[in-house]
Amino acid sequence: MSVKIGIALGGGGARGLAHAGVLKVLEEEGIPLHYITGTSIGAVVGAAYAQNPQTDFLIERFEQSLDEAFYSQLGLGYLKTNDCQEGSFLHQTTENIKRRIAINLAQSRTGLLKEVRLKKILVRLIDQGRIEDTKIPLGVVATSLHTGDDIVFKSGDIINAVAASSSIPGFLCPVCLNGDLITDGGVSCPVPVKYLPRTEVDVTIGVELSMREFYRLESVNAIEIIGRADMITSRNFSRMMAGTADVTIFPDTKNIHWSEFSRANELIEAGIESARDKLPEIKKAMKGKLPWYKRALSRYFMP
Repeated sequence: MSVKIGIALGGGGARGLAHAGVLKVLEEEGIPLHYITGTSIGAVVGAAYAQNPQTDFLIERFEQSLDEAFYSQLGLGYLKTNDCQEGSFLHQTTENIKRRIAINLAQSRTGLLKEVRLKKILVRLIDQGRIEDTKIPLGVVATSLHTGDDIVFKSGDIINAVAASSSIPGFLCPVCLNGDLITDGGVSCPVPVKYLPRTEVDVTIGVELSMREFYRLESVNAIEIIGRADMITSRNFSRMMAGTADVTIFPDTKNIHWSEFSRANELIEAGIESARDKLPEIKKAMKGKLPWYKRALSRYFMP
């Protein structure tokens, strides 16, 4: 087979662990990847896999890193994952206090956590080195806050590039680089299919990770309404971008919040199931790119 495959791994926080499941299925099916682009958590998973294209190693490395030190260093305690506000009055009051503290901090800082915290996590997941030295060619996508344009890193320090791509606005400080202010790639390019070079790949795969299920809004306030509106816009934009790929994979991440890394096993399994469902479509797209004589042979030699 001479068909070359490129995959675009979208953003989605913890839901990005589903990418590992997708990659595992492709690997088991003997479908090699020739180019990877990634945004945010997609850049993290993509970079780790581009350096060491073995999903068993990738999953083991992530599982070993998702410990108490991970949650402490990344500061996930700031986040509210129980959006339904169920529980006692004391619990609800505590959550509201957290929000007020966060809002006060936001008025004087560019993010709740500094870039150095993110880099401490990334070096546990990704080997230090340069993007151009990865075993699979890699493109890391971020966003310029000054211009609103996408920034695509195809060379340079891999940790710095992935940190820039993963700097969640408001939560992690943006990265200052070459006079620019750079933030999460999901702001402008949540599923970077368009940066898979058509001159180097024949078939493109996009993996999109937006939340599948929204909880019903009950007792609402302005913050929740703004948050929900942003989630809807982001989801629709992300799906639109993913739809430009030859094959799009939508892992069923249900209502898992982007901060719930503790649900890693569920997310990896969701990626496995969705990729298996899409295998016939992927193989059909691959056959369609073969010369006529190879398509004829594939009827006998390709499942």
